[in-house]
Amino acid sequence: MKRLILYIQVLLLIAGIVFLYAFAQHKNQQHNIKEIEVEFVENQHTFLSVEMVNKLLIQSETNLLNKQKTLINLHQVEQEVRKNKMIENAELFITPSGKLKASITQRVPVARLNNGIKAYYLDRQGVAMPLSANYSTRVPLVTGVINREMENEVFFLIQKLDQNEFYKKQIIGIHRKINGDYLLNTRIGRHKVLLGNLDNVDNKLKKLQVFYKKEWESDNLKKYKLINLKFNHQVVCSK
Repeated sequence: MKRLILYIQVLLLIAGIVFLYAFAQHKNQQHNIKEIEVEFVENQHTFLSVEMVNKLLIQSETNLLNKQKTLINLHQVEQEVRKNKMIENAELFITPSGKLKASITQRVPVARLNNGIKAYYLDRQGVAMPLSANYSTRVPLVTGVINREMENEVFFLIQKLDQNEFYKKQIIGIHRKINGDYLLNTRIGRHKVLLGNLDNVDNKLKKLQVFYKKEWESDNLKKYKLINLKFNHQVVCSK
C-alpha cells in the first residue's frame, strides 16, 4: 500500500512539473517583441549603424515590434537582413522576456575597385560591396578590372599581399594591364613594381622582399622608378 501511495505521489509530482513547464512555455510564447537590441561582431560597425540595422529589421516584417513571438519567422527575417550588401552575416534570437537580439557581422573590405564606370569594394570573401557614405577605409585601390574573372584574379593577389604585414602596408595600389600584367603602387619610394602575371606569384613576392631588405636602407631605392619582377631569378630596376 505504501508503495502504491509513493508511486501515485511520484506520478503527481511529474505531472505537476510537466504542467508547470507547459504553462511557462505557453506564457512565454504569448509574449510580444518589446525591444530590439543590435550588436556588432568584433564591434565592427563603421559602414553600418544600429539605427540602420533597426530599420532593416523593422522593414523585413510588418509590425515587428509588439508582434507575438510565435508569429515571427526568424529565419525569414535573417534572410531579409542578409540581403543588405554591407552585411556578411546576421543571426537573430528572441529572449524569454521578449527582446529580439540581432548579432550582425559587417563585411570587411580588402580592396577598392574603380573600373572607370563605378567604384566599389571587394570584401574578405571576394564579394563585391558598395561604397558607404558613412565611412571610407584604407585599402589598396585597384584599377583595370572590368569583369568577375578579373575580380577573382585580383582577390587572389590581395590575399597573397595580406599574408605579409610588410606588403599590407607597402602596397597601396594595383593596376591590371590589358595584357594581364599587374603593376603595384608603393607607399614608400617613388617606384612602381611590375609583377607581371600571377604565375609564380609567391616566388616573385619573396624575391621582391629579399631585394627590399638589401636596398631599404640605401639611397638607391629612392632613385628607382620601376622594379621589374617578370624575369626569372632576377630583379631588374629602372632609374
